[in-house]
Amino acid sequence: MMEDHGQLMGIQNVDLPPEIMHEIISRLPVKPLCRFKCVSKPWRSLISDPDFVAEYSKAVVENKDVFFQRRRLLFTFAAPGHHWLYSLDLNQYLNENHNVDVDSLVAAPTELDFVYNHLPNGGRGWVPFVHYSCYGLFLSKLCSGDFSSSLINPVTKESKTLPKAPIWRLPMKPYFWHLYGLGFDYSTNEYKVINGQVYCDGIIFSVYTLKTDSWRQIECLFPYKAKDYDGILVNGAVHWLVRKVADRSLVIIYFLLTEEEVREIPLPPIPSTPEGQLTVFRNWLCITLVSTRTEGVTFNELWVMKEYGVRESWTKIQVCKPYRELSHSGFWTESHDLMVFDRSSLVMYNFDDGTFWNLSIGCLSEDGGFGSVGIYVESLLPSLTDQEQRKRIKEDESTQ
Repeated sequence: MMEDHGQLMGIQNVDLPPEIMHEIISRLPVKPLCRFKCVSKPWRSLISDPDFVAEYSKAVVENKDVFFQRRRLLFTFAAPGHHWLYSLDLNQYLNENHNVDVDSLVAAPTELDFVYNHLPNGGRGWVPFVHYSCYGLFLSKLCSGDFSSSLINPVTKESKTLPKAPIWRLPMKPYFWHLYGLGFDYSTNEYKVINGQVYCDGIIFSVYTLKTDSWRQIECLFPYKAKDYDGILVNGAVHWLVRKVADRSLVIIYFLLTEEEVREIPLPPIPSTPEGQLTVFRNWLCITLVSTRTEGVTFNELWVMKEYGVRESWTKIQVCKPYRELSHSGFWTESHDLMVFDRSSLVMYNFDDGTFWNLSIGCLSEDGGFGSVGIYVESLLPSLTDQEQRKRIKEDESTQ
């Protein structure tokens, strides 16, 4: 591929060998690469080449520095009657202000307002769940109207509305009570959206793939009742905290993206009340406790599973700042983790010594709060728009 692209791009007229040119291009950020597709057909051919895209994306998994460079904080902010969606290059922001007093820092995020143009009624009734993010895509849902779901690429500003998952049985809980998750199957190199339809006696899962643009049912009724609906992606599987139908006990279930099987992970020894909340702490599964505003109870601990799937590896971590609700943003540095406290503040927390400081975000309403907070990683992806066009062409050909 290297020599072919070298000839194709006219690299023979450049002093640099093709391998060096290829290496330079592969280190560029995503946005310039997307712009370079417009330079010429040879450049577009290289940057769109599946082998190049796979190599470029693989670097995120294998190289921590590349991961840190390409990740972006993604968060929603809610006020009465509206949701906003923002992104922030927090890594760059912290590097540029490492010698500045943290109390004086105010970060300026970028509003991803292009998303509203892709949604009915300008996004009314829309709730973006950024925990449903996987590399360069995230999944959002409408919580009214047709309850549709969309895949969105923040870099290219493309979106794709998914076909609605077929109803496998009746009666079924309302659409907004479905389980959802998003992940990437490395065995087939394709994104998968997981849908769990909730019934009185269990959950039926189905899988959507971009390649087929259709849903496929997993032939089994799993005997669980939904508690949390946001799927947590860890270790190649999507996880939810649920109750068993038989005895209503809590358990973590996970959907393996490659095998398309559902299995269980036991909980840490947390009290039966208050109930726990499943989240992710860096690359570990995490359980935090939740208190309602009326209860007024606060907590000072969380649990992480340091060895995936091993019950004995659940480890309690103390939190010096009391909380009623706590989650990890998915962003961390060598010394600090960005935590979301009570949906009201983003806190850079040092778990080694218990020190912390608030990350101030400009342009946010005082009467609102954070919805979901996560990260996405800028990646070269197949065009969602091109896939729509290919689908329409295939449909037109089939009718001729």
